[in-house]
Amino acid sequence: MRHRVAGRRLGRATDQRMALLNNLVTSLLWHGSVVTTVPRAKEARSIAEKLISLAREDTVHHRRLARRILQPRTGLLRMKEGSYREMPAAGDVAKAAAGRSPSAVANSVKHLFEHVAPQYQDRPGGYTRIVRIGPRRGDGVMQAKLELVDYRAPDLKE
Repeated sequence: MRHRVAGRRLGRATDQRMALLNNLVTSLLWHGSVVTTVPRAKEARSIAEKLISLAREDTVHHRRLARRILQPRTGLLRMKEGSYREMPAAGDVAKAAAGRSPSAVANSVKHLFEHVAPQYQDRPGGYTRIVRIGPRRGDGVMQAKLELVDYRAPDLKE
């Protein structure tokens, strides 16, 4: 029996589950919304809320704590026209795509502290919402859209 045991297992080993949730949270903070299953959304919501609360105060310690959770975002550099993400130099593309480089993770941390958290300075909590969008066609599991409340993507065309 799992009396008083917090959290969902999501049918995965601990390392896989943490990697899944960290990637979901990073994508949520980067894009403003993500579509996933309801149990995954509920678990990711708690991590995202804690990260945003942490990022409201910009200190070195808080940046280091956020760095533990956030994943690198290098494959999103060419996402859409007018993207504000910085392109690495020609020689650094392969190095950045090879794994969890410090600059790639710093890009996610910088985005959280400079673009996401300032939008929620006056909000006491409840930064995310879960909207159910119906069953998935393949296996019928309930899908949900996890999104940041009142999120405005930064427009930094320079």
